[in-house]
Amino acid sequence: MNTQISAKLHSAIDNETDFVLTDDGTTGLYSHSVSDIYHSSYGALSEAREKFIRPLNFTQNFNNNILTNKTIRVLDICSGIGYNSKAFLDYILKLPTFSGAKIKIDALEYNKQLVLLAPFINDGLKDAAVAFLLFNELKDEIFDNFDLIEDVILNKSNHPFFSRRIITLFEKYFLNGYNKSSPTRFNAFLHNIYYHYVSKRNKTSLKPSKILNFSFAPHYGDAREFIKSTSACYDIVFLDAFTPLKLPTLWSEEFFKQLYKIMSDDSLIVTYSNSAAVRNAMLAAGFFVGKTFDKKNRPSGTVASKNSNFISQPLDVFDLGLLKTNAGITFNDPELEWDAKTILERYNLKKTRLKLQSSSSYIKSHKNKKEKSCMTL
Repeated sequence: MNTQISAKLHSAIDNETDFVLTDDGTTGLYSHSVSDIYHSSYGALSEAREKFIRPLNFTQNFNNNILTNKTIRVLDICSGIGYNSKAFLDYILKLPTFSGAKIKIDALEYNKQLVLLAPFINDGLKDAAVAFLLFNELKDEIFDNFDLIEDVILNKSNHPFFSRRIITLFEKYFLNGYNKSSPTRFNAFLHNIYYHYVSKRNKTSLKPSKILNFSFAPHYGDAREFIKSTSACYDIVFLDAFTPLKLPTLWSEEFFKQLYKIMSDDSLIVTYSNSAAVRNAMLAAGFFVGKTFDKKNRPSGTVASKNSNFISQPLDVFDLGLLKTNAGITFNDPELEWDAKTILERYNLKKTRLKLQSSSSYIKSHKNKKEKSCMTL
């Protein structure tokens, strides 16, 4: 385990999942089962904005949906404690053209506990507007499954990882004389969040009529089962699963082919992964594929779309060459039902059989060609 991450761990959720305080002061998670952090150590909120929201090029690709009151359907795969959905909603609320935009989010997550904790997380947002929206959508489920989160939220040692404003109200209405069998406490809780903790800037935009245009529906279990059974058609897909070698079930050719079937013609997949195998799988599924960059012009991820106009930075000659090496060998999962171990075993057999050039050899030869080209100029 990274010693820097280890120093920030706080075992508080269950035996497999710890809270992590990331560098931008926001709460992240660490999974012991896959030995990986859910969010970048430089900042959970920063990563969501940089790797998932900026690459949308929203005002160019989707703002017309807002202006025409078209419902924008979002699929948040491996939503965890909700950073990508939260960052997206925060962005939408700040749009000058926002006027009751219709947003429907389906959040796919294996761990129900994480989703129910999402409204309470110290997410770094300046006000509680997004927390209000999420809590309003999840309140019945939180009420019905209070036992899943009660010990975590009410444990004072966990409070640095939660929003102080939300926890204060939560304690007031859950501990001070309210009947826990009555859902009316939720109404009082929501009322106080809205009128005391949502900033004045957002009070105008968060009118009840506009709140009704938003829905957040969590779905628990294997994401593959959901995408095989859904009849929805999505405009935006956030793919934030663990890395392909740790969770190959959500990066196979067949997974992307199924995503292709449930996405609109003008839609976009956004992921943090720069993997050649992932990009090859997207291409095999029929998508146009491009790469994304952060504010410092460093590679930050990959986008895929049915519409080539949505790809502002297509893969270049080097990227396409890398896809032909062993780094570009894709994962396969024919019926979207193999476990990770089986997929990895078949993947390794495929690598052995194909005997492609190694990625390190390709990168070295490409570098040498560039240097010789420069010398002849």
